[in-house]
Amino acid sequence: MKKEVALLNHIHESADMGQDSLKHILELSKDKEFTDVIRAWIEEYQEAYRESAELLKEYQEEAGRDAPAMGKMMSNVMSKVKNMMDPSTSKLAEMVLQGATMGITEITKEIHGYDGEDTKVLDLAKKLLKREEKNVETMKKFL
Repeated sequence: MKKEVALLNHIHESADMGQDSLKHILELSKDKEFTDVIRAWIEEYQEAYRESAELLKEYQEEAGRDAPAMGKMMSNVMSKVKNMMDPSTSKLAEMVLQGATMGITEITKEIHGYDGEDTKVLDLAKKLLKREEKNVETMKKFL
């Protein structure tokens, strides 16, 4: 049970950080096509956030662990600074790709380290990974 809760909390925290970071990127974008892709990606993170919260409730957990406020703030500040230096869509896409790559690395490690029994939890983690990988491919066209 602890393994499931740990993986679900990781998914929950990652989805929280992802949607928060992308909302800041969205504010910086002036490209409609890029903005539409980012909005869809935010919705996917919101779905993962909700799904992980629902599964955590099944384990008698009141709420998932959100990303640390300091991490969110630092991400926002770095996005703004990088955008001031280069406000292009390509630079925004590069920042999104860097974040997504970190997310892919972390969720892959979590999946490989998971030896729990709840396939719903593992399936949710794999679903998040597949989304991240698909979104990375989509984002490459904006470089």
